[in-house]
Amino acid sequence: MAIDSLTWLYPNYLNLSSLVKTHDNAHGLLLVGHSGIGKRILAFQLAGDYLDSEKLKPKARAVFATNANEYHDSDLFHPDCHFVCPEENKTSIGINKIRKLKNDCLYKTSQKGKGKVGIIYPAELMQRPAATSLLKFLEEPPDETLLILIAENIHNLPETIISRVQIHNIKRPSFEETVGWLNNEKTEKDWQEIISLLGSRPLLINELGYEFLHTKIKKISMDLDSLVLKKSKPSEIAANWPKEDLDMMLKILYILISNLISDSIVQDNNNVKYLPSSFQGLNGTKLNYELCFNYLNEIAKIRHLLLKRKPLNWSLQITNLLTPIYADFNGLMQHG
Repeated sequence: MAIDSLTWLYPNYLNLSSLVKTHDNAHGLLLVGHSGIGKRILAFQLAGDYLDSEKLKPKARAVFATNANEYHDSDLFHPDCHFVCPEENKTSIGINKIRKLKNDCLYKTSQKGKGKVGIIYPAELMQRPAATSLLKFLEEPPDETLLILIAENIHNLPETIISRVQIHNIKRPSFEETVGWLNNEKTEKDWQEIISLLGSRPLLINELGYEFLHTKIKKISMDLDSLVLKKSKPSEIAANWPKEDLDMMLKILYILISNLISDSIVQDNNNVKYLPSSFQGLNGTKLNYELCFNYLNEIAKIRHLLLKRKPLNWSLQITNLLTPIYADFNGLMQHG
């Protein structure tokens, strides 16, 4: 089982497994925790326990479906377990998805005679009407049903939903646990920089891959150095950031600027912070923290628009975003 190797998840699994196997669990479970730490593996493992099906339990290094159609065609598919997530090119879960979950699964007779399970991921992306529709199920759940919600941020869920499910906070693995899981007997990489920038999210890191992440981190660091040293203009850098990689590039930029701020606020020589070489010589006392946090908000805003698939001139958006760095950090320094 894949769950065996996820040592940070195993205590949660053991706490729930015995109850789920005998159907003595709450009708609704909410698994809360950072992305990329294995919440979906835990959800499907519990679904397999509930339905007494080894087929549902993810195998080691399983590649997970990102939409319902992929799940339906995958090795994990079980007729009594429905997986609900945003449709392709959508950023939310609509009411029709929840109605289909209820009508095609939760309110129907079990095909295998072991019960029914619904998994919603990410639950915080449910539209308000969808959440309201789900609430009616949670208020009067049919017998032999289990609903598993997977969320990264509990505060984005309606209180009426939260109050009717059993919450399980899934802890993020330690650095050592992350490295231990990522490495295997054939391949060992230096994961320190990647984990320091992206956090201990082993499944996310494994999915993206060492070479991809290492290349992107190196590229954005070199691009930022090139801006600071006036070797490239913002428009030139923006033109070389492919749209399909923009979200990752913006995420890394956000983390690097955050590191610059934290390195300025807390002088900790024992804590290695990864920064482009041109950033390391900056005098942190001159940073205007209010403007720096505004800059982080601007990065987050552009990422939000990108994820919403807004039809914008992304090259222009990135050019404008990178201009303060090119202009001697004008807008980020007290006297920039």
